[in-house]
Amino acid sequence: MKALIYLLLALVIFTGCSTDNSTTTDEPNSIDSLRQNFNTVFKGVWVLSDYLEAIEKTKSPLKSSDKLEGVVTMVIDKITHADSMRIGVSWNNHEGYDFTAYFRQGQNRNSLKTNLPDYEEKTNFYELSYESIGNEIFLWLNHYNKNKQLIDKRRFDKVATTQPDTDLTWGLQYAVNERLFVGNYLLIDSTETLRKVYLKSDGTLTGYPAFKTYYVMTDYLGGPVAMLDKVIFNIDTDRSKGFAFKKLKDTTYLYSTTGDEDAGEIVKIDKVRYKLVKN
Repeated sequence: MKALIYLLLALVIFTGCSTDNSTTTDEPNSIDSLRQNFNTVFKGVWVLSDYLEAIEKTKSPLKSSDKLEGVVTMVIDKITHADSMRIGVSWNNHEGYDFTAYFRQGQNRNSLKTNLPDYEEKTNFYELSYESIGNEIFLWLNHYNKNKQLIDKRRFDKVATTQPDTDLTWGLQYAVNERLFVGNYLLIDSTETLRKVYLKSDGTLTGYPAFKTYYVMTDYLGGPVAMLDKVIFNIDTDRSKGFAFKKLKDTTYLYSTTGDEDAGEIVKIDKVRYKLVKN
């Protein structure tokens, strides 16, 4: 009888050891599987969907700026072979930031654990996930409490596959250009002279020698309180020229202004200097 008991104990111990070993060896396979799936899905430049929808509706970066809180742009530009991936972030559309997503499954099979903190409640946490809607794929930042209950979730649109530089605000600027300015126009100046111009999504302009580039103001932190939507031509050059703008149907009006923002004065629209009439 003792011999039988010893034999049964040995079998139990052997079975337990075998189970532990199989769990350990399966973990790298699980990481590899997650990495392969997410590398192909996540790569790209992603911008907060709420902001893009507001831009589409208001045609105004200033009126849409209340959406620019926390993570507003994510840049995932490298396929990784490690057990995690670093994600570049534009925080509040003002500061550079980054966090790590780990190839460990989160609350659902399409989500990854991250080290993105909740600065107001340290026990809360974030996961990065994706979802297919129709023919499009969107990323989500899912926000959970310590009991793994969903607090909120924020969706991100893919606006580009790659970006040409390391500026973490590039994706948002590119998306705003696409929605507000890109296209063929008749440019009409104050003398009613007409020129055909083309504004590109990368912020360049052709057809009018005086203006080579344009830059739409979207960052309203760290400076005087903005009062008007503004676009600057030839920014960062000695030929820089800024205008307030309004979009009405197929025409964008560019205005000179009165008042000095930097001095705390009220800035008001003055005269129409140019009209951009879309072809």
